[in-house]
Amino acid sequence: MPLPVLTNRLALRWPVESDYPALCTLWTDPRVARFMDDYGPRDREGVRDWVNTHADNPGNGTHAQLILTRRTDAEVVGWIGLGASDDPLADWSFGYAVLPAHRSHGYATEALRAALAYCHQDLAIPTLWGECHPTNTASAHVMQSAGLTRTTPSQTGSPRFVFAPNKS
Repeated sequence: MPLPVLTNRLALRWPVESDYPALCTLWTDPRVARFMDDYGPRDREGVRDWVNTHADNPGNGTHAQLILTRRTDAEVVGWIGLGASDDPLADWSFGYAVLPAHRSHGYATEALRAALAYCHQDLAIPTLWGECHPTNTASAHVMQSAGLTRTTPSQTGSPRFVFAPNKS
């Protein structure tokens, strides 16, 4: 299925230039940055560079940057980035963030389910994995609720989760 991917409440689509203000709010917010490690830029200039690189760009087959918007009003509520992984745990890895004003509404779980299905069914990515900081219990809950299986933690103790629908 081509983008956008639609869920009951969200549309997952490629980034566009007009996402810049919302992405600035997202990636420069300390409540978001504390759990993001290497996902996303941390200042306005970095966000501008990211938007210039990814806006209206469907990727090159090794990644997908998806913006989460509400279907009712197209307001940006978050982002999911997925891409080829160097880790033997799975083919691709992912990261996601939801603007603090839109948390606790189930958007992350709904979007992650849809993004994983899109990668598996439409991009033929067999397995994906994600991890979160040990203190980020909300993110661990999102990944489990989205159907990922908890696996061996990282060397730093971060919980790791795998999406492998065709493996027993």
